[in-house]
Amino acid sequence: MADRVVLHIGTMKSGTSFVQSALMGNESALADAGYVYLGKSFAKQSRAVRSGLGKAPKPRGGRMWSALVQEARDHPGEAGVISMEFLSFARGAQLDAFLEPLAGLHVQVVLTVRDQFRAIPAQWQTFVRNFGTDDWESYLRLIETPRLGRGRDSRAFITFHRAQDIVPMMARWSEHPVVSRLDVVTVPPVEAPRDELWRRFCTAVGLPFEATRLEDTRDNTSLGYASCDYLRRLNVHLADVAPRLYRRAVRPLTRDVLGPLRSEQGRPELDKRASSYARGLNEKVRVAVTKAGHGFVGSLDDLPVPSETHAPSVVAKAPTDQVLRAATATWDHCAQLLGIDPASRPVGLDPVVADSARLLRRVHGWNG
Repeated sequence: MADRVVLHIGTMKSGTSFVQSALMGNESALADAGYVYLGKSFAKQSRAVRSGLGKAPKPRGGRMWSALVQEARDHPGEAGVISMEFLSFARGAQLDAFLEPLAGLHVQVVLTVRDQFRAIPAQWQTFVRNFGTDDWESYLRLIETPRLGRGRDSRAFITFHRAQDIVPMMARWSEHPVVSRLDVVTVPPVEAPRDELWRRFCTAVGLPFEATRLEDTRDNTSLGYASCDYLRRLNVHLADVAPRLYRRAVRPLTRDVLGPLRSEQGRPELDKRASSYARGLNEKVRVAVTKAGHGFVGSLDDLPVPSETHAPSVVAKAPTDQVLRAATATWDHCAQLLGIDPASRPVGLDPVVADSARLLRRVHGWNG
């Protein structure tokens, strides 16, 4: 029976999908080394974690989480592995519900951490892919810690800080009595080899990197600036759609229709004010990692704190023609599925956005 379990808890936008895909794609190599990806699927781990994040978490973590815990205890090898970034959201009674069933095991928590100059734009993309309607500039202003507590109730502020308040996240997990150790792994810079994050994760956990393969490992589909701006405009018209149905439709839309436009579009850039904010967040993490003495794989240089960023003083808006291109691509896609004459497409950005929402409703059978 295993006496160790590894909890890779995120953070969000730190290559978690890549790590999860690598774990699932190397089942045999992991098994040879005595490791098992518990539940053998992302879906099972995701459902187990989501079920424990409600306002009233079940005392022993719920049936699905209990099943993963039992599998970890029954595993005859080195360790069971859970990789689920939503675990990083847990606090208080939620944290207890996840960890108390693991009492008696050596619980290793792994936290992957990304440079905030890159994490903030990625977090905005996640925001607009989940009903967010704030444009890039508004989002940057909303996520900043507000003076006198103003703005803390905005969805942008709440979701960003739930996902990216790394220092208190480290404290919550490392100080829990069930946790034996916490390791921080920094996400390498963009110019690093594709397998570097996986190499670092393997080093932290003790997995046999050299025995694994990444040919079939997938990355999340990333969108360009204009496509994200289109989505936040589209969301205004879809606010009444059930989240489960919305996400089921948005995933293929971003992958098959908007994803291919990425090469035509730029990326959202931080302005001077937001760059200063990102620098401050990186500095806080660097200080916390240095002082806490947790396990550490990577480099503090992966969390830059430049004295000068050369960022623009004003946030550049997404080019209107590129946003229209994203809206048009969505409209054309839906029209083809519905057998609608392309010549009937409306003219102008706002009309195309609104009508693409109408066609999406028809394609997916949404009322409203």
